[in-house]
Amino acid sequence: MKLSIKKYRLLFVFCLIFVGQQIKAQVITIPNIISNNMVLQQNTQVPVWGWAIEGTIVQITTSWGQTLSAVASSKGKWMTSIQTPIAFAGQAPVYTITISGPANIITISNILVGEVWLCSGQSNMWFPLNSGLMVVDAANEVAAANYPSIRLFTVTMADAATPASNCSGSWASCTPSTAATFTAVGYYFAREIFNNKALNVPVGMINDSYYGTSIQAWIKDSVLRSDATLKTKYIDKDYSTANVYSKPSLIYNAMIAPVIPFAIKGVLWYQGEANPGDGVNYTKANQAMLKDWRVDWGRDFSFYAVQIAPYLSTGVTKDLEAHRAYFHEAQSGIQIESKTEIVPTCDLLINADERYNIHPTNKKDVGIRLASLALAKDYSQIMQSTGPVYQSFFVEGNKIRINYKPESLGSGLQSKDGKYITSFRIAGSDKLFYPAWAVIDGNTVVVSSTYVINPVAVRFAFTDAAMTNLINKEGFAAYPFRTDAWVEWPYPYFTPNVDMAEPTTGIINNSQMNPVQVYPNPFNDYICISNLHEGLKIVNIYDVAGRIVRYLTVKDSFDNKLDVSNLEKGTYIVGIVQKNHPSVFFKISK
Repeated sequence: MKLSIKKYRLLFVFCLIFVGQQIKAQVITIPNIISNNMVLQQNTQVPVWGWAIEGTIVQITTSWGQTLSAVASSKGKWMTSIQTPIAFAGQAPVYTITISGPANIITISNILVGEVWLCSGQSNMWFPLNSGLMVVDAANEVAAANYPSIRLFTVTMADAATPASNCSGSWASCTPSTAATFTAVGYYFAREIFNNKALNVPVGMINDSYYGTSIQAWIKDSVLRSDATLKTKYIDKDYSTANVYSKPSLIYNAMIAPVIPFAIKGVLWYQGEANPGDGVNYTKANQAMLKDWRVDWGRDFSFYAVQIAPYLSTGVTKDLEAHRAYFHEAQSGIQIESKTEIVPTCDLLINADERYNIHPTNKKDVGIRLASLALAKDYSQIMQSTGPVYQSFFVEGNKIRINYKPESLGSGLQSKDGKYITSFRIAGSDKLFYPAWAVIDGNTVVVSSTYVINPVAVRFAFTDAAMTNLINKEGFAAYPFRTDAWVEWPYPYFTPNVDMAEPTTGIINNSQMNPVQVYPNPFNDYICISNLHEGLKIVNIYDVAGRIVRYLTVKDSFDNKLDVSNLEKGTYIVGIVQKNHPSVFFKISK
């Protein structure tokens, strides 16, 4: 039977549609993380993957002389690994990769080969170089950020109920405009690595951070469910009113899963402000997260974390509790895993007011310290990479001597600002910790207090907002520690609104238009109080436990010399109550 011309035409159109659909089905695609301008990890087998219909044959050809193929699986995914060249210091050759399928060809251009690191965590990692909150010296840093061999990829912030196969984002060369919106910590890390003369190879940085996120949001659902403790803590809770930042697995699904298994050298992790009360649960969660990421990536990559910074969440200036110090211990629990380190931050606040800023602005030193770890431990550079680490203590009469691990001392101990050593506290068997005098003695620190005759324990930087200045001569800060294993934190509580972080050796002026002064400081048998306003003035002198040891009524005069010869040597707080004027407080020492 002959077909009519009309039927022939319909059959022809049908065939065209059928063939077109077949061709369209055989189109290959690749994830955004594999794209123009990327950096590939040098001298290793790096995964390359994408999608096509089952059975599609994909051919991969590199400009450095490799040709190999892959076949799409029943799930529509193809994957293979290619061997990358060695990167040589001072060189940055440009490569291409061509990926060919039955229906299309993808050419990936302007590729560099070097070192690739992933930055993850919450806002202090996300914190851009030129954010509205401002990094120290941001304008000059941004203007100088011209590094064609540093490439940046930012994973767009997102959440997902199930693991995603792709993410939004693109690779770009480091320029003032691209660096301005990139993680400041990640930028400083990359610059330090790239500028190291012994290494000096291209650097690829993947910014995979999301502000406000809790650790459970970064962990795969099956991992949280497989551990009874983590399941109870993070899965069995009611999240009906919670935001995506804290819901388990949502950020992992959208932002980590699509990047796996892009080859990386290591991970920089700055997270914890959203989990400050989780303690040992955080340690377990962090360990579980790292183990799972390493399994998924198929790489035992390095993992360097940053301690959360000193912080006071309210307007008062008391620094007496140890919630964040205990959390520092929880963060340090990651070090039970191989190839992990912690970076301390207690010495990096630019001033005392930054204790009320959850986002301290000195990101440069954080990035440099992370880079120092990488240079020493991943790139075999002979250099100091950590600060003094507590090793042991010995009681010597009414003092305690602190010893540090020899390898952490560098060239020796010193004060960062040339002043007395801060943030040490000492306690006797009553478990009451008092601010302590700390003196560097060779490679040790000797700690004492007139209020502790028979000391048994020392804590360093073990309060919520401790600002430290003990470093080694290479500039790396001493790590917080405690010699006790007590559960509670029974610091002597202070009634006045005053910072009791440590003794003071300089004159303190209250910053009013006509500043009140308490002097001399240190004092002997008397103190002077000047610039008092007219009216009733009551002076209370407190010891470090908050007990009133002197109560005085001061006459109306410009200078008031008060006899305090009966006070024992030690540290005190002078509290001045003035009629119709704010009360003021001063730390003094005898």
